[in-house]
Amino acid sequence: MTTGVPERVLKLRPPLLYSSLLSLLLVGCSSSVIRTDTPPPGLPDQWQSADTEGEEPAPGWLQSLADPALESLVQEALTGSYSLAEQRALVRQAEQSLVIAGAPLYPELEFDFDAGRSGSGSGNGVSSLGADLTLGWELDLWGKLSDSERQANLTLAARRAALEGARLTLVSDLASAWFELQAVEQRLALFSRRLSNLEQNLEIIESGYRLGLRSALDVYLARNDVQSEQARVAEQRQARTEAVRALQLLLGRYPDGRWAALDALPVLDSALPAGVPGTLLRRRPDLTSSWMELLAADSALAIAHKQRFPSLTISASLGDSASRLPDLLGGSLAWSLAGGLTQPLFNAGRLKAGEAQAQARVEQLEQQYLGLVFSAFAEVETALSRASALGQQYQQYLQAERNALLAEELAFAQYRKGLVEYNTVLEAQRRSLDAQSTVIGLRADLLTNRVALYRALGGDFAPAEASAATAAPVAELPSIPSAILSGDQDA
Repeated sequence: MTTGVPERVLKLRPPLLYSSLLSLLLVGCSSSVIRTDTPPPGLPDQWQSADTEGEEPAPGWLQSLADPALESLVQEALTGSYSLAEQRALVRQAEQSLVIAGAPLYPELEFDFDAGRSGSGSGNGVSSLGADLTLGWELDLWGKLSDSERQANLTLAARRAALEGARLTLVSDLASAWFELQAVEQRLALFSRRLSNLEQNLEIIESGYRLGLRSALDVYLARNDVQSEQARVAEQRQARTEAVRALQLLLGRYPDGRWAALDALPVLDSALPAGVPGTLLRRRPDLTSSWMELLAADSALAIAHKQRFPSLTISASLGDSASRLPDLLGGSLAWSLAGGLTQPLFNAGRLKAGEAQAQARVEQLEQQYLGLVFSAFAEVETALSRASALGQQYQQYLQAERNALLAEELAFAQYRKGLVEYNTVLEAQRRSLDAQSTVIGLRADLLTNRVALYRALGGDFAPAEASAATAAPVAELPSIPSAILSGDQDA
């Protein structure tokens, strides 16, 4: 019969045989299913979408936006956000789970006190008192209990990384909502100015019509412009109210839709160093959280595997019983010491199925992590290429805006002199409005894309000193294996 044990091991003396088998079993129990021996294929030396420097992005990107009002709102959101409070509660749960998981590594001591009275219907009752002190301890023979503590520690690290990711997401969403509100405010100001100009033009045209200098068609077209612009202003006011509510929700305020007047959008003209792709995995908290979840699942698999091995427990008790409380623990105490070995023999495949389920869980989380990794690379590449394209569009539309404003002014001046038809004025006004509105939108897109790039790179929005002061301690954990970096689907 083949046992699968090497022949040289079978020739050992019995004590050496048992110790060798135990060593081999322990090695098999402690091995991880996540492969770390696959060589990485080699990530590109730089991002492909744009020519970027190898310098890593510095922390504190919020200050680089040079918007003190936004910084104040971020501080408010960090203390008032309900989503962050939820993540902090999850971290506290994981901290207590770590305490619970580590408790079985130590002996458990219990004190039991019993009191009772019994007797027949015709006689006097008899009192009985008992006190017992019990000590129980399961030896961590296969490392199962240590794996449970390790799983809880990794889960805690995943929760802390998820909290950092939630903070980064909240700040980036808040910054994007802030810039979107400013863009809506500028469009509202633009449409309001245009409405005022159209109303002045209508007065001029109606005055000319009364003098017989203008046609009725021009009056109708001018009135149509005023009414259309009034509708546009009303629509933009509603858009501003909705943008304010979105911002207030991120701040944890009541969404009443009211906000004071805002300043113009800032303009960013400096490039952002993006580092190299290989360093992205250690900067993004969402990837760190997913990786810790994968390692925690790997520990759960080890626990499920070791459930099929014997468990060794030691118990000791010390106690006494008496009929009166002064006599309790005053005489000779009874004690006991016992050890027990429990080996699962038949459970209808429950333990085997639990191990297979844990194995499938690891495979699922591994593929999920790989998907997140390459999605993170795509986010950076997209933000970099979009930044370059938006910069070029912005410069072109700035020139188009200047030309359109000059053309609008010239067209109305020529119309008043009778040199062009009013349709020419309408076309010049339409192009001017489109160009100005596009410039506002591109300015906001440049800012929101910069925030998206900061978020994709995983850079901390706070300075390095502030981050170090508020960062929670995390135990030293295994690094990301090369199989994950290579995208090996069989790992």
